[in-house]
Amino acid sequence: MLAFNRVFKSIVASLAVVLMNASAATSQTAPTTDIFSLRATPLNDAPDFSELKGEITLLILFQPNCAWCPIQFKHAEDLKRNRANWLQIVAVSRGGSIQQLLHELDRYQTPFPGYKSSPELLKALEYTPGTPCVYLIGKDGHLGQYTCGRKTEDELVRFMMGKPK
Repeated sequence: MLAFNRVFKSIVASLAVVLMNASAATSQTAPTTDIFSLRATPLNDAPDFSELKGEITLLILFQPNCAWCPIQFKHAEDLKRNRANWLQIVAVSRGGSIQQLLHELDRYQTPFPGYKSSPELLKALEYTPGTPCVYLIGKDGHLGQYTCGRKTEDELVRFMMGKPK
């Protein structure tokens, strides 16, 4: 399992580099905005958003009263525990008050740091109206790729490796 984690981490790190250098020709890649330089309000004792830069990050976009979001958080937690303990995972809101968002994070029982988004952050994430959405962000803070809709642990692995369903 340890060898698998090293190989998987190497593949995802290579993918993140490729994605950062890819053109923004499709809707699945983004301009070179440093996501972590944008404004986000920390929730649940989360560190400052800019402190997240430097690690490959799986960002989960969530919102209050989202039926699929708690399930997505569970699958992401399973991914980190079972296959990618090196992966940084964070939650970013799509709307909602701070009180609503803290309530949702408590309800999800998430171990991940949470943030209230800003309009600039949502724009940089190529915001879509649905949740949950999952974004892969490189060590330099640039968006590599994203997908929307609930993803199982296996689907998250395929997503991170750049493979379609």
